[in-house]
Amino acid sequence: MSNNRFFSPEPCPPGFNSREIVSRAIEFRDPPRIPYSFFYHPTATDFASVFINRSPFEKPSELGQTYIDNWEVTWEVTGRGWDHAIEHPLSDLSALSNYQFPDLAKDELYVPVVRHSTKAKEAGKYTVAGNPVMMYEQVRSLMGFEDHMMAHYDQPDLLGDLLDILADMEIACIKQFAESGSIDAFMTWEDWGLQSGLQMDMEMFRQFYKPRYQRIIDATHNAGMHYIWHNCGMVNEMLSDKIEMGVDVVQLDQPMIYDYQKLIEITGGKLCLWNTVDIQWSVKDEVSVADIEREVKHMVGYLGPNEFDGGLIARHYPSPWDIGLSEEKQRGIYNAFMANGCALGS
Repeated sequence: MSNNRFFSPEPCPPGFNSREIVSRAIEFRDPPRIPYSFFYHPTATDFASVFINRSPFEKPSELGQTYIDNWEVTWEVTGRGWDHAIEHPLSDLSALSNYQFPDLAKDELYVPVVRHSTKAKEAGKYTVAGNPVMMYEQVRSLMGFEDHMMAHYDQPDLLGDLLDILADMEIACIKQFAESGSIDAFMTWEDWGLQSGLQMDMEMFRQFYKPRYQRIIDATHNAGMHYIWHNCGMVNEMLSDKIEMGVDVVQLDQPMIYDYQKLIEITGGKLCLWNTVDIQWSVKDEVSVADIEREVKHMVGYLGPNEFDGGLIARHYPSPWDIGLSEEKQRGIYNAFMANGCALGS
C-alpha cells in the first residue's frame, strides 16, 4: 500500500479535487491544470495507489541469492526494482493441466484495499489499483522468453489456454477491486516495446493477445474504472489497436523515441498520455537541468493543453535510484512541469 505522505491535498481551484482533474484529463473534459504524480523531491501527487500482496513471502536481499515465488517461478536477486527469472514452471506447456495457480482474488487480500481507498477518496485523490496478474509479463515468467515465443508456433492451443486463465484471473481481481472501494482505474505494467519496435509482429498480437486484453478492458469499464497501460520502448504500432480496444491512458517512460507531432495525430482526443521525462535521455551526464526544462516545455507544447481539452498527465519516474536519476534532476523535472501547465495559472 502507498505511504500516508501521498494523502496531502494538491492545489485545485474551487469545486475541484485531484480526482476530478485527473478524470477530466483522461476524458478530454478541459481540466483546469495538467494532473501529476511526483513522488520524489518533493512528493506531490493527484494519485493514490492500491495493491494487493501478490507475493506473500520474504525474499532475500543479497545479490545473486535465489527464491521461489507463489507462481513457482525461481528468481535471482538483482538489487534493483525487478529481479531475474531463472527457472520457469511452464517452460513446457504440457505441464499446464497439473499447474496450481495462486488465488489472487480471495477476499482477505482485498481487506486493506477498503481502508486505503476510503482514505484516498476522503483526500480527493484519483485512486489506481495495480494489476496483480499482468498477463503478458506473467506468461513470460512462467515460460521463459524463448519458450514463450516458440509456443506461438508449436503449442498455440495450450498457449491460448494459459492466456485465457490469466485473463480470467485479472477479471476476477478487477471485480474484487471494484467491490472493495472507490477505485478509479486499473493499471497494468506490461512491456511490449523494444527501442525500435515491438517484441512481435502485430498480427501475432492480434491473434493471441488482443481478444484477451479486450475482455480485460471491457471488464474494467464495466466496473466503472479507467484502464491504464504502462509500456516501455516503442509501441507506436500498437496505439491504434489500444484506442480500438478502449484503453484510456498509455503511460510512457521513453516519450522522446516518438515523434510528438505524429503521436498527437494518433492519440489526440482519443488516448491520454501519462509521461515522464525520457528515462534514458534524462540520466545522461551531458543532459543538464536546463535541457530538461526545454524538453518539458517542448513536450507540453505538443501534447499538453490543446484543442482536445486534455490528454496529458505528468509524472516522475517512480524508481529514480534504478536509473541513476539525481535529486537535482528530479527536482528540475518537478519545477519544469509546474512551470509548464501543472501549477494553477501556469
